[in-house]
Amino acid sequence: MSGDTKLIRLIEELAANGWPAYIQQTLGAWRLRANMDVTKRANSVYTSGPFPEHGEWLDIVEDFYRRRSLSPCFHISETSPAELDGILDSAGYRKDSACFTMVASCGEVMDRSVESDLFTSEFAGEASSEWIHAFIRLEGYSPGRYEGYVHIFSMIGPKKAFVILREHGELIALGTAVVERGWAGLSNIVVAPEHRGKGAAIALLRSLADWSLRNGADQLYLQVLKDNSPALSLYRKMGFTPLYEYHYRLLDT
Repeated sequence: MSGDTKLIRLIEELAANGWPAYIQQTLGAWRLRANMDVTKRANSVYTSGPFPEHGEWLDIVEDFYRRRSLSPCFHISETSPAELDGILDSAGYRKDSACFTMVASCGEVMDRSVESDLFTSEFAGEASSEWIHAFIRLEGYSPGRYEGYVHIFSMIGPKKAFVILREHGELIALGTAVVERGWAGLSNIVVAPEHRGKGAAIALLRSLADWSLRNGADQLYLQVLKDNSPALSLYRKMGFTPLYEYHYRLLDT
């Protein structure tokens, strides 16, 4: 897949800004990120831009992660150096978590959905303890990830919203929007298993698109695993199309 390089570079930058790591160190144009081993994105090298001038860049990266008891990991996209993927493959890094970045206009998402009286949306500028605990529960994650998410969510610099979708007062879905430079990045979209397939995800996306429009964004982007067929089907139905692919290279330790 090949798209608009300038647009891809912009969205890669916005996505990195919208998911800040606890520790971040620059290496030329790259960013070395570590965040208590919570999420691959926040514990990987952002490699948008040319190779670092320092010839021992791989040693520097591996030392950065090993000193923090983390597995060295690289985020690889179309804005990474073309040779990087092959170099890492030869060095024993396995490919992991292949994803699409998909885009849509807020107007398209609104046009493809209708407002439902079944659900109510609550927006907050910061992630409450209730929100984070509910997110961890709905995703089936370990409670030990709590502090890692606290850091990511509290340190997001651009304007942000954390939404709770309720049905008859019950929390049934969550999502996040981060607005920067006319784009809103959507993430953390999760619906309680017993409420899936009943319109909650569509209502959630509509609420996020509406909030984004009212807060300076007319375009949306999100990331989704390439093998997540239900999510891909939903996003396509709502007007999202793949712009580019990315994946990780991970060195098992």
